[in-house]
Amino acid sequence: MIYEKLSGNKRIPMHMPGHKRNTAIAPYLKHLGADLDITEIDGFDNLHAPCGMILESMKTAAKLRGAKSAFYLINGTTAGILASVSAVVDRGDKVICARNCHKSVYNALELAGADTVFLMPEIHKTGISGSISTGDVELKIKENPDTKLVIITSPTYEGITSDIEGICKVAHKHNIPVLVDSAHGAHLGFTDDFLPDAISLGADISVESLHKTLPSLTQTAILYANGNLVNYEKIAEKLSVFQSSSPSYLLMASIDGCINLLEEQGKELFDAWNERLSEFYEKCEKLENLKLLTNDGEFSGLDKSKIVILAKSGKWLFDELGKMGIECEMTAPNYIVAMTGMGDTKEMLSYFATCLLKLDKMAEKCEGTKSVHLLLPQKAMSVTDAKSKDTEYVNIEESIGRISAGYVYAYPPGVPIITPGEVISEEIKDLLLAYYNEDQSILKNLLENKVKVIK
Repeated sequence: MIYEKLSGNKRIPMHMPGHKRNTAIAPYLKHLGADLDITEIDGFDNLHAPCGMILESMKTAAKLRGAKSAFYLINGTTAGILASVSAVVDRGDKVICARNCHKSVYNALELAGADTVFLMPEIHKTGISGSISTGDVELKIKENPDTKLVIITSPTYEGITSDIEGICKVAHKHNIPVLVDSAHGAHLGFTDDFLPDAISLGADISVESLHKTLPSLTQTAILYANGNLVNYEKIAEKLSVFQSSSPSYLLMASIDGCINLLEEQGKELFDAWNERLSEFYEKCEKLENLKLLTNDGEFSGLDKSKIVILAKSGKWLFDELGKMGIECEMTAPNYIVAMTGMGDTKEMLSYFATCLLKLDKMAEKCEGTKSVHLLLPQKAMSVTDAKSKDTEYVNIEESIGRISAGYVYAYPPGVPIITPGEVISEEIKDLLLAYYNEDQSILKNLLENKVKVIK
């Protein structure tokens, strides 16, 4: 293991980094693990040209996932998305992309100069973005036979999955690779208690954030590649562009440690996690005013590790839980997301359920359909053209009919509400205001309550 070799390294470091593994010079260094922090030195391999222990570790990860190749990411899933799109798409190429993808996908498409065709997810009665229809993918490919790549997010921030197997079969008939942003699905596919993973369902590339649900440090992820429709060498080449040329061995040791843990104790750990989740859901069956999102047949699948709680006001519920010592992942106007992970203890989930039951007695009844949901605006010009224009800021209320000059997105989850070159309709204006009035802090790229538009 990388960690074991790092901890056994006693050589005098006449090389970077400047702290020289001397944690006595500053207390924070010891807490941050600086005594194991090195650079690419003899015997420790090189992430961008692996031939030793890093290569062997990545081979283990690929085998565990059932993929041909695995690439370690120390710049998060974002780096994997940027590299994947860049490796497959040339300027002007057509890409079919789910509208509810993360901003990193949009950034990748912009950098690649892609001609993007958006797929809208089915909208659940709660207003939450649901699954991408396999039939819609098939129709878009028929309308755009020159498509070079299909991009889907599965599972979503709320844990909703799409029919990846069906989508891949449709795309592969036309020799089109499928990239799945599975940042929230690193825990899937290792046991029957959780949903299958994207690679096992036929994805050509799946990018997974270990740190989101598994025991690994923040910013650690893995890009898995499979099949014969993508160029593995080109992916590696692009990763050297989008990842640091001085990769953190602390992060790589964390990835390696996580993979070894799953290989050696995975079944036991997943069984225990599943048991804790089952107990939580059983306790929450007594909720009356708050509701847990369940799969009522409208989703291809719903990842049980994501707890989505529907409420009259997401902000109220988020704040009240905060007062009780619980920090949830995100809030939306009518729901909150609480992410569980392998590190959750029985006591943590039990206390969370107890808090929800207490707040349930205080909460207003959550009923009816919310109008806050993802929309597909009219496109007036390309992102590149929009970003070349003179701009100004106008109040959200006065933005109807104007062309957006920037991305506006709720973060988390980082899905754009509007992108450069799109027209702000009355519905988009209302959506922006709904988020802004509920919790101003989650809307990004606004100047107070003003949105950037083309003059």
